[in-house]
Formats: sequence, C-alpha cells, structure tokens
Amino acid sequence: MTRWLNSMKGYMEDQSSGVERGKWLENKVEQVRDIAYDIEDVLDEFVLHSPPYMFHNRQFIRQIHTVAHTVYHGFPIRGISEKIARIKTSIDDMGSQHAFLSTGLSSLGPSSSSTNRIRPHPPVSPLLLDDEIVGYEKEKKIFTDQLVDGEKRLVTLAVAGPAGSGKTAFVKNIFCKRGIMGRFDCHAWVNVSQHFEAEELFVNMLKQFCYSRKESYPIDDGTNTQTKLHKYLTGKRFIVVLDDIWSQNHWDVIKGGFPDAIRGSRIIVTTRLSNVASVCASSIRHVRILSCLEWLQALTLFYRKAFPDNDGQCPPDLKGCSERIVKRCEGLPLAIVAVGGALAHKRKLPSVWEKFHDSLGCEIASDPNLSAISNALLLGYMDLSTNLKSCFLYFSIFPEDYSVERGRLIRLWVAEQFAVGIGMQTAEEVAEGYLDELIQRNLVHVSNYDFDGKPRNCRVLNPVLNFVTHKCKYENFASNFPTENTSRNQRIRRLSVRNDCTHLPQNIDLRGVRSMFLLSLIATSTSNIEKVLRELKFTRVLDFQGAPITKFPKDITTHLTLLRHLNFRGTKIKSIPSSIKKLSYLETLDLKQTDVRELPKEICHLHNLRHLLAYKHNVESYVVFDSVQGVKLHKGIRKLTELQALSLVKVGKKVKILEELKLLTKLKKLGLTGIRRGYGNELSASIEHMSDLATLDLCSDTEEEFLELGDMRNPPLKLQRLYLKGRLNQLPTWISSLDNLLRIGLKWSKMQYSPLQALQRLPHLIELELVDSYIGGELIFEASSFKKLKILLIEDFAELHTIVIRNGAMPDLKRISLHKCPMVTISPLGMNNLAKVEELILRDMAQEFIARLRMNGEDRAMVARIPLINSFTSGHQHSWSFENLSDSSSH
Repeated sequence: MTRWLNSMKGYMEDQSSGVERGKWLENKVEQVRDIAYDIEDVLDEFVLHSPPYMFHNRQFIRQIHTVAHTVYHGFPIRGISEKIARIKTSIDDMGSQHAFLSTGLSSLGPSSSSTNRIRPHPPVSPLLLDDEIVGYEKEKKIFTDQLVDGEKRLVTLAVAGPAGSGKTAFVKNIFCKRGIMGRFDCHAWVNVSQHFEAEELFVNMLKQFCYSRKESYPIDDGTNTQTKLHKYLTGKRFIVVLDDIWSQNHWDVIKGGFPDAIRGSRIIVTTRLSNVASVCASSIRHVRILSCLEWLQALTLFYRKAFPDNDGQCPPDLKGCSERIVKRCEGLPLAIVAVGGALAHKRKLPSVWEKFHDSLGCEIASDPNLSAISNALLLGYMDLSTNLKSCFLYFSIFPEDYSVERGRLIRLWVAEQFAVGIGMQTAEEVAEGYLDELIQRNLVHVSNYDFDGKPRNCRVLNPVLNFVTHKCKYENFASNFPTENTSRNQRIRRLSVRNDCTHLPQNIDLRGVRSMFLLSLIATSTSNIEKVLRELKFTRVLDFQGAPITKFPKDITTHLTLLRHLNFRGTKIKSIPSSIKKLSYLETLDLKQTDVRELPKEICHLHNLRHLLAYKHNVESYVVFDSVQGVKLHKGIRKLTELQALSLVKVGKKVKILEELKLLTKLKKLGLTGIRRGYGNELSASIEHMSDLATLDLCSDTEEEFLELGDMRNPPLKLQRLYLKGRLNQLPTWISSLDNLLRIGLKWSKMQYSPLQALQRLPHLIELELVDSYIGGELIFEASSFKKLKILLIEDFAELHTIVIRNGAMPDLKRISLHKCPMVTISPLGMNNLAKVEELILRDMAQEFIARLRMNGEDRAMVARIPLINSFTSGHQHSWSFENLSDSSSH
C-alpha cells in the first residue's frame, strides 16, 4: 500500500508542471488523486483500528487490552481487505486504459522525480517600461553611485526581491542610461533562468560584448567558450547584467568567465533569493533589497496605468475603490501594473470597479490581463521541493493580512509530516529551515522580527495569497469555508473555517479531513461542533485558536484518536478530561491563554507529546508578580520523554515533579512557577541533565520568597533566554559562563549588589530586562561592557537615583526603556555616548526628569540625537497620557 501511495504521489508531482493541464489530463490526475486519498484512508484506518501500544508496566494488563481491542475492532480490520481489493482494481483499470500509466502506476514502479525534469516555462511578464519606474529612489541612488564610484576592482552588485517587485525594471532603468553604459568598453545583458545551459549562456554573452564594440565574434581557436569570453574581456572595462539567477551553483559556474582585473568592471545580478544575492555580491553593502513600494508611490503607479487617457488622474468617484484595490496589491509593482492595466479597459463606474475589487482573487486566476502575476509566481513555486510546496501552500489556510506565529507554523508542519527529523536534526529544526528558505526566496513575508533577528510572525502578501489559494483549489490541497463552493462529493483534506462564520459546514463530506482550522468562528453551539467532530476520525490537526468555545468537546477523545496537534489557545475552556489519554499520537497540546489551571494525571500517557504549552498572561498596565499563571501537574511527568517544550508548570508542594524533570533530556524550553525555598538542589540537578535547553523561565512561589538555584557545575550552555523571577541573595555564578545567552530578565530579585558586574562580559547578550532587581542607588555600565546589547529595560527601581554610562559601554544599544524609577531626576550620565540609540521610552518617570528632557531643558543635549522619545504617564482606570519629546526635525 505504501509503495502504491508513493507511486501515486510521484505521478501527481510529475504532472504538476508549469503549464496548465488539459481537461483530459486534469481528469486523470484527479482520478489518481482520489485513489491516493483512498490509500491514505485505508492506511489511517488500519492504524486507527490496530491495537495501540499500551504503556503498562505489566505484560498481563497489556494482553487484556489487546484482546479487548481485537474484539471491538476485529470487524473493521477485516473490512479493510475489501477496500484494498477495490483500490487494486481501480489501479489495474487505469493501467489497462491508459498507456501513460503503464510504466508508472500499473507496474507500481517508482516515479521519476519531478525535480530532475526540465519543465517548460510559462511566459514571463514583460518588463516594466522606463516611465513606469516609480519609487525606490534611495536604492537607485546608492546603486548608481556604486556603478560609477571609481573603485577599480571587479565589483558584483546584487538586486533581490520577491516576484513582481520590479528587479529587472529597476536595473534596466539604470543600466540603459548613456551615462552608465558609456563608462564601459563593452556591455551585455543575459537572462539566466532556472535551467540554463552554461555553453549557450557564454556564447550569448560573448556575442553581446562583441556587438557592443562593433567587433566580430572571435574565431575558433580550439578553446571552450568560457575561455574565449575570459580572454576577450581581459584588459577591458565591462559591465554585464545576469538577470534572474536561481542558485549559488549557477553563480559558481558563470563567474569563472570573468577576469578579475583592476579595470573597474561591474557585474549586476538580479535574483528572487536573498541568500543567493548575499553570495554573489562583493559585500553586504552591494546588495539592494526591493520589497514593496511605499503607499504614495504605489498609488501613483496605479493611477498612471489605470487612467492613461486622463494623465494619471483618478476621478473622485473612483478614488475610494482605487485605494482599496491598491492596498490589496501590497506595494508589488507587477501586481499594481497588471491590475491597473486590466482596469484601464473597464468602464469607469464605481459599481464595475467595486465588483472587480470583490473578486480580485478570481480575476487574477482567470483574467488574461493579470496572468503576468501568476506566471511570475509560478516560476518560484515550481522551483520548490515537494515538502516546500506543501509548506508554501499551507498559507492558503489563513485569511488575508493574517500573520502566523513562527512556532505555531513549525508545529503544524511537523504534525502534517511535511518536516521529519533527519539525522541529528529534529523535525522542528527541519521545519524551521523550510520557513527560512521560503523567506530567503522572498515567497513568505516576515511581519515582524523577534529581538534576536528571527521571524516572530509571517504571512504571504495578498497577490501571493491569491496565487496560493488558486493553486490549492487546483491541487485540492485545502478548502476555505464559506468562501469556496464545496460539494458533498468533494474530497476535502484541509478545511479552514473563516470570514466570521456563525456556523460550521453542513452537508459536506468531512470524513477525509486531516486538518481543520476554526480561525474566524464568531459564534456556534457545542452541539454543532460535536456533530462535525464525529465525522473527523482521520484528523491529525485540530486548531481551535480563538474559537468561541468554553468546554473541551468530548468527541475529540472519542473519535479523533489519530490527532497530532490540538490547539485551544485563546479559548475559554477550563478543564481537560481524563480521556485525553486516548490521544496517544498527540505531539502538541496548546492551552495558552485558556482558563485551564490543572491537567489530569492521564496527561502522562501521551508518550509522543513534544510541546505542552499551558499558561495565561493577565497584564493591565505593568507586568506584576502574579501576572502569569501556570498549571498544576501530577506526578508521572517523567514518562513524557519526547517533550521539547514544557511551560508553565506550577510546582507548589510537589517537589517530586522537579526530580522527575531530570528524565526529560530533550527539553529545549522549560517554564516553572511556584518554586519554593529549599527546592534549589532538586531543581539544579534536573536542569543539569537538559543539555539542549534554550529557554529557562523560573518563578518563585511568592514575590517575597527567595529563588534558590543552587550551584550548577554543568549548566545548559546552549541557553539563549533566561528569566528569573523572585528574590535572589546574589546572581548565580554559573550565569557568567552562558556564552550563548541572548536575553536575560531579572525581576523582583531585590539584590543588594548590582547584577551588572556579572552580566557585562556575556559576549552575545542582546536584551537585558531589570525589574526591581536591585535596591541600590546607582547603576554603572562600565566602559567596554555589554558589547552586543541592543535593548535595555530598567523598571521599578525605588531607590535608584543615578545611572552612569561609561564611554564605550553598550556601543550597539538601539532602545532604552525607563519605567517607574521615581528617584531618577536627571538623564543617565554619559547618555550622549550612545551613538546608535533610536528609541527612548519613558513610563511614569518623575516630572522633573521629563522637564529636563524637553526642548531647552537642561539635559536636552544628552538625548538630542535620539530620533524617537516618548513619555507615558498612567492615569485612572488604566488610561495613559502621552507626550512626544522627539525633535520634529528628526522625523
């Protein structure tokens, strides 16, 4: 069965070419897909009805469970053989009817890999005309200056950006100017593409170089073309554009044709892949990233295309709709030009344009005038591996403008088995690599970054989402409800319920659904949810994040025993039933921001669990000691040896839990609260066994209780994030050895000695949070300390009156936050030494302190170079008053 399934998937992958399939072939692919679905269903049904591995210590108890299971499930398993026979008949029928399957499915041999086939390329979009180049003014100036800056060595400049960002047009607009080409002895422009032939490329380049000098092509001297090209360019000052390079390997082949002489020659590379741009360019400063046009530039370009007969002026009655259309293009020049060009041929009536706006996704898929958008994206899509394609298509599940948290996305891809562990790499690490590659390829957009430069949330831009959604429908990868018409006969694999639904799907066959998302469900009944759940026996992913539910649906543990991913984040559920033990395949249980305060002892039966996230933040104005609440666990946690993330466990009286933790050696994230005095030895002994730990969050039982950490001879050296909440006699000495530490938070420590001395030499520390961590009156940042620090928070220091920043301290600091330090009345001494600070945030600071920072204030010169200075003062009922202290000329 598995061999059949692999053959089916290989065949469908081979047919997933860049050219739209004909109706006949499309029908055949659909038939193959249906058979593949049947095989998947049979395999999952076999797993569903097979006796699970029961984690009992005694063999006799195991045997009783196996017998009982066989009696209950015996008939379904016998019925599976009949389904297998029907599948075999379907395959034989297709093999006998269609010769094209004779070497594939009927013989059940391995399919040819789609990655080894050279696919026909769809036509690419035409270049934007010179007069359509709008925006990127800063990038143009830098790029032009680097072309003519007089540097004598061979310099390679790279322009990167997503499909449709105007890379080729950007370069063409500069390259073709007489003032540029006239500075060089010869020039050439070649398109590299995904499947280029090196010999053909070198011939093309050499012909163009010769033509630009009105010279004949070199005579054949027995050498290869690359050698001829190298010889011809030796002694000449040349400029060449290598348009659309797709890999480092391509660059390695091509660059051998250029002599590295001191003549001031220039190579220009355009690519969709940011990592390829970095490899090709002579240095990072020679890389230009084109992302999206700014709003006014995008609007200007749209008006120019949509109203060519009106000198690019928009009629007043179309202005509102035009702006909404441009907003959906998200600044991508190609999308703006294509959409504007399509509208130029439509009647200038608000009703016509509103209709176009409402159906823009469908228009992009069907309107020939908009095919340039799909064609540009299709090239990037076809260059992806099978697993990367699945990861990319997964974004169709989420609505427009919806940013997905990185961790959530990675856990979902693992549950879907798009990413599996390879060698020493975990499945999560493989999935993170997939996400990074999609970002490097400029197919996925990072909405915001974490403090350490990693993506925090990401999404695909709206024109890309339209392409992905169309592709998903074409490949039957995922369905959206209620935006798409779904029939009773449709074989739905992934279902996303969104767009403010008040009910769940009715009269739709949900038996084959593997993943269900309730993203924008605003109201529904428990009975409605349970009715749907009864159909989802093969489901692996169930995502209730933000759904309006208050109870754990009992049908989950009754019918969905194959679940791998269960997400209740942001719901109002209060408890988890003991029947959770039936979900023996569960890998992720997300209970963040729920009202669950205790987990049943049966949670310890989930031996495949990798991520157990259960805590709730209650933050109003400031984070106070009890702002975060964890969950209680029973003994037996030692059995969950696959756990990578466990947060936030309330320890309380159960010191035995700390002793059990030492068996969870795969943990990368651990959060504990309610730690009592006297637990230090047990806690430290367990942490020493967690060599892969990257995040550690520890909180004492009360604000006045001391957090004892003991002496660790072997602390987890991979630790990157450390949060200690509770009183400390002194900072543990082992912290100074954490060379990989990026962020540390010390809260309510109330130490008598400044922690800065112990922390200042940490080589990679980026963020430092100090909240009521020191009772002294003076904080001194010594010279040459905190070399990599970028973010500093000092909050709730009741006795602090002086902050001193020595020259050379915190040279990379970007943001300073000072909160609730009432005795600080003057600016930190040496503040003017911080040349890179971009933001100063003040909350509830003394009025005298604020007055000295205002224009003409005594300390204004200390902060004059900081672009953004904001002050907030709390008022009644959690309200805030705001004062902008920034210099208006700096904006």
